[in-house]
Amino acid sequence: MTKTIRVQGESNQSAHLPISPSSSCEQTFGITPSDLLQPVLDALHQIGLADQSVPRLAESVTRFVAYLERGHHIRSLHDIGPEHVEGFVFAPLPDSLGRRRPAIATMHLRRTALRLYFRIARQEGLFLGDPTVDLDLPARSALPMRPLTSDEIALCRSYSLKSLTATRHPAALALAEATARTSEIPHIIVADIDLEGGRVWLHGSPKTEARWGYPSQWGLHQLARRVGALKVGIGDNPRLVYRGSGSEQSRQAASCIAITQTLERAGLAQEPDVRPLSIVAWAGRCIYSETGRIEEVARRTGMRSLDRAARLIGLQWMNHHEEENKGPPS
Repeated sequence: MTKTIRVQGESNQSAHLPISPSSSCEQTFGITPSDLLQPVLDALHQIGLADQSVPRLAESVTRFVAYLERGHHIRSLHDIGPEHVEGFVFAPLPDSLGRRRPAIATMHLRRTALRLYFRIARQEGLFLGDPTVDLDLPARSALPMRPLTSDEIALCRSYSLKSLTATRHPAALALAEATARTSEIPHIIVADIDLEGGRVWLHGSPKTEARWGYPSQWGLHQLARRVGALKVGIGDNPRLVYRGSGSEQSRQAASCIAITQTLERAGLAQEPDVRPLSIVAWAGRCIYSETGRIEEVARRTGMRSLDRAARLIGLQWMNHHEEENKGPPS
């Protein structure tokens, strides 16, 4: 008789890994790193990112398992230590001159992949702690605030789901992904959610215009879960994330805390260039990648200035704009 690992994700489908009935974190020494690989890969695909982030993360996790089992002959999850994590994250890459130190972005990607791997292991009682927790890396940028990468968004989505029934933190993250600021999130009510139209009405703020926001499919699923958890009755129209009656400052602070808690669990809050606004900036970056137009970024993020929109997504827009409009040399 066996029981199985159930990896929580966007849908009700779960990945399964046989474990003996008496398994506990101290009694699963028979679980190898590769035993956990498929459940982790299944969880990655349930995160719902449409770009190349999932393949990149999946490749990094697969390489890590091979690094452990072939390079260090590790046969149990419990034999993995910080030295193995550090060795993998900083492992040099081959090039024409021999081997070179990996780029900062590559090291961050590897660490993100390992955080997802160990999150699944902890979630299922197969591992205690996180060997990546004390692994500091150089900042990705010198900006006071940068957009998150899609890899980091995947990590945040996973960590926002504290349990199978958690809805508040995933909903707050979904709204931020739809460009809602922490000053806007407390005012969003159930009636603002248009699930059929795939959009949410954002009321604006002193610094942003009112507009429609467009959550991802993952985000729409989390908003639907949140609406269902609120058990809205006929005539009811509660706020989606903030349920208190405090001042405007306390409402924004509560929303900021909800986002920050997800960033903290994902190990990103200590990054010097990461803020709750980094999630909105990621959405702006996606819009710019899709359209190539800073005007569209400004419109869909509610910005009233093209310069501010460019700063939001970390784009040197003025220099880029001047180069585009520079005529041929005389």
